[in-house]
Amino acid sequence: MEMYSNPFIYFCLAILCLVFPLMSFAQTAQQSPLPSQQKYPVPFSKSINQSDRDLKVCKTYYLSFKKSREVSYLKLAETYCSNAIKMLKATQAVYPNTTRFFYKAKNKRLTACKFFKELQETASRLDPLHHIKDVADNGCSF
Repeated sequence: MEMYSNPFIYFCLAILCLVFPLMSFAQTAQQSPLPSQQKYPVPFSKSINQSDRDLKVCKTYYLSFKKSREVSYLKLAETYCSNAIKMLKATQAVYPNTTRFFYKAKNKRLTACKFFKELQETASRLDPLHHIKDVADNGCSF
């Protein structure tokens, strides 16, 4: 009977019941990062803008090649176009195919692949030393 009348015991029980669950909740909240931070490491707009810049530079080098017929411009165009395709494929892979971001990245990637095909055809008309490798592993497999 004496044990139930002691206010110190009630105080200790209250601390155990209130403080420890709050402490355990705080520890689990600190340990698990937000799922959105893991799933989308690069913002969609940033990756699309970067791929657009790469395609613009690629087309500029291609036009320079058409004017000067220097193969180095064609190789630079191939490099930038390949980088844009890689970026678009990575962006497309991050988003589920039920979102508009997936389809926007896919359409841009297919457009870049068509331009890459044009670069390959142009290079095939030149010396075989200047052949452009296929980017099937980079996202242009149809």
